[in-house]
Amino acid sequence: MLNRYDVWVPHILTEKHLLTRVTACISLLSRHNEHSFLNRIVTWDQKWISYNNVVWERSWSLQSEPFQTVKKVTLYPKKDMLYIWWDCRGPIYYELLPMNEIINSEKYCAQLDILKAAIKEKRPGLANRHWVVFHQDNDRPHVSVNT
Repeated sequence: MLNRYDVWVPHILTEKHLLTRVTACISLLSRHNEHSFLNRIVTWDQKWISYNNVVWERSWSLQSEPFQTVKKVTLYPKKDMLYIWWDCRGPIYYELLPMNEIINSEKYCAQLDILKAAIKEKRPGLANRHWVVFHQDNDRPHVSVNT
């Protein structure tokens, strides 16, 4: 179903579009059966990880009364940026960037160098044959000249 003008309408493929999709799927599956390229794909993603360290503070009380603790929540929760690279067998490398640090082309190139070493260590079959198919998006740090 597609949302058109605030109304859900069925998405109907024409015969031509259906045939194009089927032929593309068959060609990808036959390519995978011949060369197993789906096992060579390494991709990545980034995600903000927020966490809240609640501090328990004691309140003032009389000596005869037991002390009470009060939860103090910070106004701005702490969060880090998680960068993770994986393939079909699982995670290869991840890195947490602190809240104040941003990604730029130099930092991304350094991460790619560490990723290359992690692939050599964890997936030597891919690294020895130079068969890694790397998938990334087109953010500024990822398409710069240095990268």
